Amino acid sequence: MNTLRTLTTAVLLVAALATISLADITKEPGYFDLDWIEIPAAAEEIQDIDLTAVLSEVAADAREDGDTGLANVLAMVRSVRVKAFSMDDDDPAITAMVERANERLREADWNRLIYVKDGDESVTVSSMHEEGQMVGIVVVAYEPGDGAVFVNVVGDLDLATLLGLAGEFDLDDLDEYVDEYGGKHAQ
Repeated sequence: MNTLRTLTTAVLLVAALATISLADITKEPGYFDLDWIEIPAAAEEIQDIDLTAVLSEVAADAREDGDTGLANVLAMVRSVRVKAFSMDDDDPAITAMVERANERLREADWNRLIYVKDGDESVTVSSMHEEGQMVGIVVVAYEPGDGAVFVNVVGDLDLATLLGLAGEFDLDDLDEYVDEYGGKHAQ
């Protein structure tokens, strides 16, 4: 009976710590809230991805498979959140979301690394630093009549390592990871 009680307590403690660590991502300095972004009902192609809960598992699998580059990059990352959608029509509500996201970044003192504007199309890449270390990246991209993309990556980020991996990483791999790990952790 004591063993069962100890085992039950250990399982509850591990579950509580896992829940706390997931909940704490919102307290990270590189976290940028994307939950307020509402994907329009008329959106045709939707990507609503949150890899926060599975990153350590994916990193362990990559290391086990011999992909140390991917494992090392994922060890730096604590959260990846993506909200993206496409639409045929130009919607003023989407323009307002993009403007609101960029304003929130400015108000929270994110550093704008890249800003590209071509007509109504725009791309903004911003970073957050703490004690000289990059701790967050946010991408906001919008093309009226086509779609919008919002991305937040949180962790102890080394931009050179991330960019090096991005050049080798196939987006089909991301779909594969989402299918594999998303199914394991579906709510």
